[in-house]
Amino acid sequence: MRKKQKVRNRHIVLILSVILVSIFSNSWREVPKYYKNMVYVSSFNAIYYLLCRRHLVWEFIPYRVNWFFLRTVHTLIITPLLVLVFLSKMPNTLFKQFIHFIRWTIISTVVEYLIHKKHLILYAHGWNVLWSGLLYVKMFVYSHLFTKRPIPTLFLSLCSTVFLFLNSMSL
Repeated sequence: MRKKQKVRNRHIVLILSVILVSIFSNSWREVPKYYKNMVYVSSFNAIYYLLCRRHLVWEFIPYRVNWFFLRTVHTLIITPLLVLVFLSKMPNTLFKQFIHFIRWTIISTVVEYLIHKKHLILYAHGWNVLWSGLLYVKMFVYSHLFTKRPIPTLFLSLCSTVFLFLNSMSL
């Protein structure tokens, strides 16, 4: 019983941490500029849950928290806020942008690794933190591209989503 409460509290700390990072980075002021990107990322996160609902490759371990609530919070709050902070701090020069992408991918992957080690997320069907790292690369690159070229980015997203869906079905 105590372990379940501890894990639930970790979920709460994770959610509040992302919200606080967004607040203290002042990225919330950029919502009018990046709300479309936030909706874009949320939509593809929701599509993952819809398409792969019977064959999820990762799942949050909900200990004493409703799993639907947890997925919804991550889909509608956590992931969009990560993208908002990422985009709001995007540098202007190409080299600095490259470093920004690398830094955010590494930080996100390390945080997910720690979350996995704390038993807040479960991997299945051969998924691991390295696959998540590649997914973070895709998320950050596509989020940035969506700002400049939304239609081609949507096409690329649909293609990669179909590819990932078909791949997950073969596992």
